[in-house]
Amino acid sequence: MRKTFEQMALSNCATANTLALIGGKWKILILYHLLNRPLRFNELECKLGTITSHTLSKELKELQEDKLVNKEIFAVIPPKTVYSLTKKGYELEAILKEIHNFGKKYPKLDK
Repeated sequence: MRKTFEQMALSNCATANTLALIGGKWKILILYHLLNRPLRFNELECKLGTITSHTLSKELKELQEDKLVNKEIFAVIPPKTVYSLTKKGYELEAILKEIHNFGKKYPKLDK
């Protein structure tokens, strides 16, 4: 999926550039859940419901590469890893909240 979005970004379109960063099935949901507070991997996994650990790990890695999410590892036993939004990630706050509001206004399968 990521390769498709990277190819879109080559079109020199601002919308395609944004989709190259947040496009895909899970990224918007991951970012939305991190708006409220930093979360551990398992907390994110629970909030997302049907996502696999492999997919969540992959999506988080891509969001880190794109500088939207921070990963902080605490040296405790057992090790603790926390994910949070970067400053760049927080710039998406208004967009993420509007997507949420749109979904509340027009529920799934509304006819």
